[in-house]
Amino acid sequence: MTHPKIIFMRHGETEWNLIGRAQGRLDSPLTAKGREQATLLGKILARELVSAEGYDQMVSPLGRTLETSQYLQQNFDFSPVETDLLVEIDVGGLSGLTRPEMFEKYPEHMNGKPGNTWYFGAPGGETLQQMRERAGAWLAGLTGPTIAVAHGQIGKVIRGIVLGLDDTGILSLKEPQGVVHMLEHGQETVWS
Repeated sequence: MTHPKIIFMRHGETEWNLIGRAQGRLDSPLTAKGREQATLLGKILARELVSAEGYDQMVSPLGRTLETSQYLQQNFDFSPVETDLLVEIDVGGLSGLTRPEMFEKYPEHMNGKPGNTWYFGAPGGETLQQMRERAGAWLAGLTGPTIAVAHGQIGKVIRGIVLGLDDTGILSLKEPQGVVHMLEHGQETVWS
């Protein structure tokens, strides 16, 4: 399936990112570094796109993405529409826990999970298949080139689908902050 050009960004670093606490659908404010990253996103967009003309603009309705959008707007004309399809993965019982707390409370889920694969299929949370369906619904609804600000895990799944990756490939993707992913013709370019 062909997708329109997508300009995708993850929110800036949050207080909970900094201390390793799982946010999922919960929220915490951007750190000073996160605000700098969000401001940088606007500068990157201004440099690479010059204008938002011709692009649909979307954002997750969670506080950290809305805050990122506000800082981004200092350097780029960005007026996004909120969509629930871009919210972060629901990590169920892991929400609000640090890694040590996750291992203590849910050892059967956490043990043997490399990298950030523990996000998917958490007790009471979303699976990778559910995330694929939600990301697929968002992609299917795009009507033209789109700029989006969202989250690490939903971003991995969106990017992975566009790149034609299998589940292992999706799970191996990184989710950096302070960079812009340009997806076009099944390829990804990272602007920093």
